[in-house]
Amino acid sequence: MPADSPQLRADLVACFPSLVIDSVAKESGQRVVYFAHFDDSLIPVDMPEESTFLLKWEAWGKVVVKVVGEVSASTLTRLQAEAALLEELKSGQSPRLLYANYFTENPITEDKLKESLYVSIEEFVESVTLSSILNDFIGAPTPVFSLAISVVNGLRPLWEHPRRFVHRDVKPDNLLVKSDGTVVIIDFGIIRETGAAGITKEGWGQAPLSIDYAAPEHIANDKDLVSFKTDVFSIGVIMYQLISGAHPFRTRVGMDMYEMAEATENHVAPSLESLGIANEVQSLVIEQMMEKKPYLRPRTVDLLLKQLTRAKDC
Repeated sequence: MPADSPQLRADLVACFPSLVIDSVAKESGQRVVYFAHFDDSLIPVDMPEESTFLLKWEAWGKVVVKVVGEVSASTLTRLQAEAALLEELKSGQSPRLLYANYFTENPITEDKLKESLYVSIEEFVESVTLSSILNDFIGAPTPVFSLAISVVNGLRPLWEHPRRFVHRDVKPDNLLVKSDGTVVIIDFGIIRETGAAGITKEGWGQAPLSIDYAAPEHIANDKDLVSFKTDVFSIGVIMYQLISGAHPFRTRVGMDMYEMAEATENHVAPSLESLGIANEVQSLVIEQMMEKKPYLRPRTVDLLLKQLTRAKDC
């Protein structure tokens, strides 16, 4: 796995001489993420003609640079598919992809890099992560339903794409809230095409996931059941957490992944109505979104939006 280091930064600057790293957004994990900008004055005057692609990048202003190191063939295929999807969507609720490429050598000097790098550059979205403002929504169902409607509208182009994509990692860290309340969805790294064979084995524990927000069928890696309703479950969990201030399945501190999986599959959280923080209609919508069986969740995107809108206004 990559990690922020002087070597990684040196390799990035070797690939992009005009790059100026401002800060680290995420130091390690699947990707290292930097906030950065470009300064054309840093580009060598004797730069080879084939490297003129670097010119005028400073016009992008602040950007997000995502880096994956030592990329396997299967990972490269996934990353390229993610980049292609962002290019295709061009949605106001997903970040605009500015550039993406795979590097094994310095594109200017042709020197071998210490490790291969897949680098993508996205526009910076002026926003805050939902995870940073979780407590702002406690006991306030109406703004939570407004936020959920924005999330659904942001995911709809994925769900209704001809290949029926599922995000599979809808969680507060991956939802950026703009000043006007619009939600921008990020991190399409484990997106899945409905009905596709995929690259992971069948069975529990085989799928990449964020356990606190994963649906039972995702945890079980039941590929036949993973659909847009898998994302709907995640949205329901987030809504419950926002309104109540407590996670519906994390019932005590220190639960490990196995305990969380068991709780997600079997524990039924108290209704928001019974807790006195939502009315019956609002409570029932969220309960349906968190149904353990996918077929019990809202059947269509239109129906889901209709239920969310009605609950918001009641």
